[in-house]
Amino acid sequence: MKRTAAVAWIAGLILLAGALAIAATNAIEGRWKWTTDTPDSGPTEWTTIFKVQDGKLTGTAEGEPGQFEFKNLKMNGETLTGEIEVEGDTYTFEVKVTGDKLEGTWKLDSLRGSIKGVRETKE
Repeated sequence: MKRTAAVAWIAGLILLAGALAIAATNAIEGRWKWTTDTPDSGPTEWTTIFKVQDGKLTGTAEGEPGQFEFKNLKMNGETLTGEIEVEGDTYTFEVKVTGDKLEGTWKLDSLRGSIKGVRETKE
């Protein structure tokens, strides 16, 4: 009897962890407006779109230099991390998502900058 209860308890934890991971990933889904601040050229405006396709988080960003796909996107709780290659350079980023706002940083070698964004509302 104890073994059956233990197995049921472990199975419940696994299901809960899976549900929490799906909920966290779904928290970023949608269309966002981001502003990245750079030390040398000031702010850049981006439109980003995040989707879950076949259980995997995907996304694109479009701004002045063009349209690019995010790579290695991961949502852990409220924190979104990933990479994006722009004009041959691979930037990494980490942002905290709170409701319809996000804030964080990007990095490229020794360069660093800020990211702020808001989810676009459906009209």
